[in-house]
Amino acid sequence: MINYQQLTALAPVWATLSRLIDYPQPDTFSATNRATLATAPQIPDPVRTQALACFDQLARGSRLEQEQHFADLFELNRRYTLYMTYYKMSDSRERGTVLAKLKMLYEMFGVSEVSDELADFLPLMLEFFAYGDFLNDQRQADLSLALGVIEDGTYGLLQRASVDSEDPYIQLISVIRNLFKACLVKEASVNA
Repeated sequence: MINYQQLTALAPVWATLSRLIDYPQPDTFSATNRATLATAPQIPDPVRTQALACFDQLARGSRLEQEQHFADLFELNRRYTLYMTYYKMSDSRERGTVLAKLKMLYEMFGVSEVSDELADFLPLMLEFFAYGDFLNDQRQADLSLALGVIEDGTYGLLQRASVDSEDPYIQLISVIRNLFKACLVKEASVNA
């Protein structure tokens, strides 16, 4: 079961994580983005510590070095991609159906894509959770599609990335996964 209050309260964090996991821009590693991670009360302390460590490691070096690191890991390396459905569906027809459903989901909650990226691109999905208006919407259950895609995709990426598990981008994927898990409420089992 999804805790929609927590999911919504993390909106600034989702926006910041979207910037951090995407190709570095001039303001990616700004003091404002770091402060969002450092001060958001909804982030559990162990996740906050990991997120700040990732931020600090990724912020090191020149902008060119930052861009090169990202490109080497996600653009020039066939093992890792930020397209979350790829890990479970590769290039199957089913993947196309899920991408279409995600695009409709974004539009249904008032987020229109202004990117050329596919609907399962992790930074785009994080932006959806940052800017979507779903707190009091009767269609909240439909969000389970996007959450499931993130769950499966981050799991698949982390499984493949075991040899690079210390890379700060891979650690950032773990942070994202743990924050989404923090938005889930375990239903009490009935043992009568």
